[in-house]
Amino acid sequence: MKYAPLSLMLSVVVATVVIFQSAIVAPVANVSLSTESAALFLRFIWPLFFGVLGALSLLGLFVSKNNKLGRLTHLFTLLSMVVCYALVSTINNAMDTGNLTLWTRLHMLTVGLTMLSLIFHLILIFRKRKV
Repeated sequence: MKYAPLSLMLSVVVATVVIFQSAIVAPVANVSLSTESAALFLRFIWPLFFGVLGALSLLGLFVSKNNKLGRLTHLFTLLSMVVCYALVSTINNAMDTGNLTLWTRLHMLTVGLTMLSLIFHLILIFRKRKV
C-alpha cells in the first residue's frame, strides 16, 4: 500500500477546511445566531481561517519538493491567504462605516481567492496520476 505524500495530504486538509468553513460554519452562523452575534463570531473566525490555510500552505510549499504543481498550488494559496488576512480589518471597517460597495468588492475578492485556492487544491488531489 502506498501512502500519499504529505503535500497531497495537506491539500486534502486545505480543501476540507475551505469546504467546511464555507458550506457549514459561515452559513450556520448567519442563520442560527443574531446579527450581532454572527458578526462577532465571523470577525473572529475568518482571520483564523485565513491564518490556518496560510500556515498549511506554507508547510505544503516546503514539503512539495519535486512536485511543481503542488508547489504552485501551495504558493498561490499562501499568497492568497496573506492578502485575505491583510484585508480583514479594511473589510470590517467598510462594514462599520456603511461603505457597502467597498465591503462587497473586498469580500468578493477574498471569496474569489479562497475559491480559486480550493479549485487548485482539488485539481491537485484529483489529477490523473501515472501508475
